[in-house]
Amino acid sequence: MHSVRVFFRIVKFLFKAKIEYPAAYLGGIVSQWLANGITMLLIVLTVLNFGTLGGWLPMEVMFLHSVWLFTYAVGSSFAYNLSRLFRHMAVDGTMDEALTRPVPPFLYLVATTFNIGYVSHITLAVGALVFSMIQLGISWAAWQWLWFVVMIVCGGIITACMMLICEMPSLRTRSRSPVGVFFDSGRNFAQFPLVIYPRVLQIIFTTVLPFGFVGFYPSQVLLGKQDGLLPQVNMWLSPVVAVLIVGITALCWRILSRRYESAGT
Repeated sequence: MHSVRVFFRIVKFLFKAKIEYPAAYLGGIVSQWLANGITMLLIVLTVLNFGTLGGWLPMEVMFLHSVWLFTYAVGSSFAYNLSRLFRHMAVDGTMDEALTRPVPPFLYLVATTFNIGYVSHITLAVGALVFSMIQLGISWAAWQWLWFVVMIVCGGIITACMMLICEMPSLRTRSRSPVGVFFDSGRNFAQFPLVIYPRVLQIIFTTVLPFGFVGFYPSQVLLGKQDGLLPQVNMWLSPVVAVLIVGITALCWRILSRRYESAGT
């Protein structure tokens, strides 16, 4: 509990520091609204022009894209800054600092690099989700709302862990991670229904790079669809995948942090 209190206390001070310049903070939010909003609008207009995308209606694609954006924002709030920091840790002494604090090093690093700027992505995603749900005439039961929360949480966890796993090797290389491209490129595939891709890519994004469990598979529970590989099974597996990938992330961190070599700064 002490570590959790320390985490929220650090995040509180980060937020206070951020809003010291409210105009810059709000300007960043508006710019992200415009950038992501235009992208979302172009996707929906493109699908409208063709009627469907892999059997998914325009508003269903908008729902999926909104879930993708929401989970990306949740995961990136915890992992984006940290993943970009790995390559500099041994050079500027950030890792040495974390190792000397009276809290778990990883928790300290996540707290001090927490990014509150993703509130722009979250608010846009929520607005788009509400709009798409209204257009689709969705009326969920209590268990479906619970599943929606589980889907967002698990999607955020999978996104954050994949980001960290792909960038963590730079803790050793002290330069850009050689496998970082797998996250940067792979996550973009998840904003569309996996059924539009060749079967080999569907297998990759279901197993090796499990971005299909960020939104595509779990969303089918709520939209009444059954697409992709083994949908009757995979549509329920996002919590299992989230737990497994947390374990893999913890293992990678343990191995790499034990082999950490300080630059002596």
